[in-house]
Amino acid sequence: MRILAIAATPFFSDRGCHIRILNEARYLQKMGAEVRLSTYHIGEDVPGLSIARIKGPKWYKKTSPGFSWGKLWLDFKLLFLTRREIRKFRPDAIHAHLYEGLAIGHLAKKLAFRGNIPIVFDLQGNLDEEFESYNKKNKFAKKMFSRLSKIVAKWADKIVVSSENIWKQNFQNGSFASIIPDGIDLDLFNNPQELSKNEQKKIESIENWKSGSRLLAYIGGLSDNKGVGELLNAFLRSDLKNRGWRLLLGGFGKDEKKYKKFVNENNLDKWVYFAGRVSYFSLPRYLALADAGIDPKKDSTESSGKLMNLAAAGLPIVCFDSKFNRARLGEKGNYLKNMDDLENALKNIQTGEKVKYDLENLSEEKEVKKLFEIFKSISAKNRQ
Repeated sequence: MRILAIAATPFFSDRGCHIRILNEARYLQKMGAEVRLSTYHIGEDVPGLSIARIKGPKWYKKTSPGFSWGKLWLDFKLLFLTRREIRKFRPDAIHAHLYEGLAIGHLAKKLAFRGNIPIVFDLQGNLDEEFESYNKKNKFAKKMFSRLSKIVAKWADKIVVSSENIWKQNFQNGSFASIIPDGIDLDLFNNPQELSKNEQKKIESIENWKSGSRLLAYIGGLSDNKGVGELLNAFLRSDLKNRGWRLLLGGFGKDEKKYKKFVNENNLDKWVYFAGRVSYFSLPRYLALADAGIDPKKDSTESSGKLMNLAAAGLPIVCFDSKFNRARLGEKGNYLKNMDDLENALKNIQTGEKVKYDLENLSEEKEVKKLFEIFKSISAKNRQ
């Protein structure tokens, strides 16, 4: 089976959205599918994954999440690249990521005179929520694209969503959508890759800074919508500094400079370390330094791949008491009602403590098997 994936995003850029795209493609290949990915000109190539990229433009360099008007030109170029790939690759199905990917896939297959190719739409979050998080001031774009999204969603033959929250908000009255949550990439954690010299130096710097303290790790986007601002404020208000805890923040994002200023102004430099961008393929080595991990984001429509990575590392996990987090961690989570509970949640966690999670039941391979069956089903119907 040949599957053409469409990712209207600068793939691969060590972001949660990209990690889902990557893992689904890799595990679909593991199950026997031939996968080809159409995407933007910027982003890292990933060994073992066939990628087609648009040409230029050199002026577009944004790899962080969020809308920009410049993306419209990139999507226009991606439309014609995808049309070419449909003619050349001759896919049995299209795997469209994000609303842009669905619109591009629908139009490209018509331009390629292959309108019968079924499309699976992979929806990771709510569009209105994304605008609120990353482009709050752009109300015109939010209003326009929110309306368009409702039309575009109807172009899919099947929809898969990353969380029950998205399903409940949009699809619970029918069987049109299936829930495929993010799982644990056991291949990554069972076979950690060798570190580059730069990553090795970063790891050694963190080890020297940690200096026998207990380490709480957050690795993800550095922005207020991820809960990082509240986490820093709670760490400042708490007595965790005097209880031997330090905070590791890994990743990048629109509020990174603001957080660094906050840490400096409140004399937290000794207790908070900014690791910068962390390669997804080096993630197990960073998490091995921690005594606990945290996902400070409150309930949203999105899935949380962070939880799965922290579980794979065997770390005690601190997170909000939401239905999604409960469904994934059960009684093994250390739950917060609000961020002021942080100190209490960490109180009983011991240095070097490891938690045994049901990794096989939470595996990415298990989840992608469901996705593979969907592709087989819609492809079979298309051949009838």
